[in-house]
Amino acid sequence: MKNKSKKEEISFSIKQNMLVFTQLFKLVGKSFYKNMRGPLFTYIIPIFFTTLFYFLFSSSYSSKGTAILGYVALPCLTILTSLSSSIVEWKNSIFLKRVDTTGISKKSFVLCIWVFYFLVGWSGVLVELVAGIAIGQNDVLELYKNMNWGYFILAISLINLMTIGIATLIGGNLSDSGANEGISMIIYFICIFFSGIMLDPRLYETSEGIRIFTYFIPLKYPVSLLLFSQYKKGDWNSAGFNTGRWDDNQPITFADFTSTWQPVVGSLLIIVFLFVITSLTFKWHKKR
Repeated sequence: MKNKSKKEEISFSIKQNMLVFTQLFKLVGKSFYKNMRGPLFTYIIPIFFTTLFYFLFSSSYSSKGTAILGYVALPCLTILTSLSSSIVEWKNSIFLKRVDTTGISKKSFVLCIWVFYFLVGWSGVLVELVAGIAIGQNDVLELYKNMNWGYFILAISLINLMTIGIATLIGGNLSDSGANEGISMIIYFICIFFSGIMLDPRLYETSEGIRIFTYFIPLKYPVSLLLFSQYKKGDWNSAGFNTGRWDDNQPITFADFTSTWQPVVGSLLIIVFLFVITSLTFKWHKKR
């Protein structure tokens, strides 16, 4: 009877936690879609940039479809600004200040936000993949046919987790929305231009100093894996973005990575570091 009672208690506790999590998830979702900023920068702005830069840079690529690959990750980068702002807003809200009285832990609430934004990032990526077909048509379809989708899924997941970690670190340590937006936008633009998302690495890594600097950009590691996913069969020496050459007949200028495990391990270490630091420094209330 005691064992049966324990099982019933555990089952009830799981159901109750799932119900609470579902309600919190709906609350976070309602807040996200109520404010046009989130959907606009997750779904609309990335398509605009993809269209603009595809026609601007596609002539430089031997395969035009590859020009669109980096832009697929743009919705994930939006998490940097939208999640950090959301955390600051929730921290300053009456709801979060009184959430403890409801029996819901603040850690559970933050976990719910993480799960929601991870899924939002992926939803934006899926929209970008579909939009890519409309923009690049046969060139993009050819890219999709020859892609290593395992690397692609891993890369996007790592980018999502990394941006969630950075955004939480920023939002968790700030209570002023103006300062948060300023810092998050600076990091956003640095990452977007020097990680390989907005600009192909061959356009700015011609300088040794800039190339060394890019290793300090966290997103460089998972984005490199994303760009490498275009090669279903091949190695890092044949990846032009990784070797600084536009034509395979040109000499290798540099090599950012020599094996797949390097950007994967680098990404995982950065993600673990971000979440550990965040857990140690996260501030619920402003110190007086």
